[in-house]
Amino acid sequence: MTPLRLAGAAAALVIVLLGGLLAFAALDDARAHRDLAREAGQVHDLGGQLVVARGQRDDLTSQLTALRAQNATLQAEARNPTLSMWNACGGPCTIGPDAVRVGSVPDTFQLLLTFTADVPVRSYVFTFHQWTQFDSCGFAVRCVTGAYQAFDAATSVDTTFADGEGCSAYVWVIQADRAGTIVPNVRVRYQPADHPTGACAAS
Repeated sequence: MTPLRLAGAAAALVIVLLGGLLAFAALDDARAHRDLAREAGQVHDLGGQLVVARGQRDDLTSQLTALRAQNATLQAEARNPTLSMWNACGGPCTIGPDAVRVGSVPDTFQLLLTFTADVPVRSYVFTFHQWTQFDSCGFAVRCVTGAYQAFDAATSVDTTFADGEGCSAYVWVIQADRAGTIVPNVRVRYQPADHPTGACAAS
């Protein structure tokens, strides 16, 4: 082989090698672009998942806060429960002259005296002794001695009597001058005092 042919063959070989290298570089560049595009897509997807995860975290935080508040409320109610007391007539009750509705005020409890009526109703809280005076006198307060709690005649009452928190000595009484219907919602709330209250404090 002559030197000229040898040089031509070498040049052809170099050209082939350069072409191969260029083709490989182009192929590698295309692969790199695909990899970058795929990674960019993954980053975008992860960003979306992160936004969703943060939203879920915020929702769970809100739910946890609400549950903690509810738990605190339930614990407070468990420490001082409020219980319905008057269920004798199972709903609206009749009331009228020459008769009264009466109930006891339990020791360590507040009395929540609440009702509505279609006639004016008077309410009292008496000691046991005052109740016997009232009962023996035909349900007239003129015979009752000493201080007692009295509420003016009304068709709606919502009041709290707290002297029973540290004393077992009371009854509540409701009375009307004419026939009517009363819808009671009498309840008691557990609220024990750490000292005698009301009539018990005076004795």
